[in-house]
Amino acid sequence: MDSDPVVAARKALGPLWDESLLKGRCWGLKSITNNPYNGSNITMVLGEELVSVSQGKDGALRIHEFSKTENTSLGDQVRKILQREGLSFEK
Repeated sequence: MDSDPVVAARKALGPLWDESLLKGRCWGLKSITNNPYNGSNITMVLGEELVSVSQGKDGALRIHEFSKTENTSLGDQVRKILQREGLSFEK
């Protein structure tokens, strides 16, 4: 899979990238079957919204959108693990 569309998308998203509160390039595992975040991802946060852009197997860019939420099962798992390991965190 050619990563050029992801590189081009990162350049095109430059102004949003510069403004983002959180930004990064992440990697979705290819070994997980049907992983919608497969391969290189561009991830940015503005306000209470997160967007991650990746490239599908067909070469098209995929835009994954998320908004801030609380009391999730994943958040509960993270809190339990941090607490078990004696790590402090904001409640």
